[in-house]
Amino acid sequence: MIAGRSTRMEVLELLRRKGHASAESIASDLGVTPNAVRQHLTNLERDGFVVSQPERRARGRPSLLFSLTDRADSVFPKRYGQLATMVLQEVLEMGGEEALDEIFARVAARHAAAIEKDLEGLDFDQKLKRVVAWIGRAGTLAEQTETEEGVKVAIHNCPFRNTALKFPQVCSITPHLMSQLLGTAISQADSIHRHDPYCSFVVQRPTDS
Repeated sequence: MIAGRSTRMEVLELLRRKGHASAESIASDLGVTPNAVRQHLTNLERDGFVVSQPERRARGRPSLLFSLTDRADSVFPKRYGQLATMVLQEVLEMGGEEALDEIFARVAARHAAAIEKDLEGLDFDQKLKRVVAWIGRAGTLAEQTETEEGVKVAIHNCPFRNTALKFPQVCSITPHLMSQLLGTAISQADSIHRHDPYCSFVVQRPTDS
C-alpha cells in the first residue's frame, strides 16, 4: 500500500488524471526534478503500479510514456464497506429483518452450490478441512481446533467487520455455508457482537462419523 501525500502518490494521482505522461512532464507538473521522478517511476514500474511504452516522434529520440496498471487501482481510496452499509440499510427499511435474513441465506446458498461439487466423495473431516480452507481464502485467517463440543472454526479476521457490526445478518453467511456443505448443526461460540475479539462456530460431528 502507498499512503499519504508522498511524491510517489502524487505521481500516481497525476497519471490517474492524465492517463499517461512522460517523466519530464510529470516533473514539471509536480515541481520536482526529472531525475527524482524517474527514480519514483522506476520503483513504481518494478512494483507493478505503472507501465511504460515509447512515444514515437517525427524527429529526435522517442520519449517514454508512463501509465497506470490495473494493480495501481488498489492504492486509491475505496468505500466498498460504506456502499454495502448504505444498500443494506435501504433493504432493511424496505423489507425489514426478514429481507436481510433472506439475502444472506441466499448468498450462503449460492457460494455453497459453487463449491459443493469439490466435496463429492470426501469424508466429514476432509470436507471440513476443505471448507475451512475455502473460507480462509477471503483473508479471514480461519482455523479449526478440536474441542469437547465439536470442531471449533475461528474467524480471526472478518473482511466485513464494519458492516457486520451494524448488520449481524452478515455473520450468518459462514454458519449457513458450513451447515449446507457439511450437513450438520453449527452453533456460534464467540462473536464480535458480544465484544469477543473474533467470531467462532462449533461444528457438530455427525453421529455416524
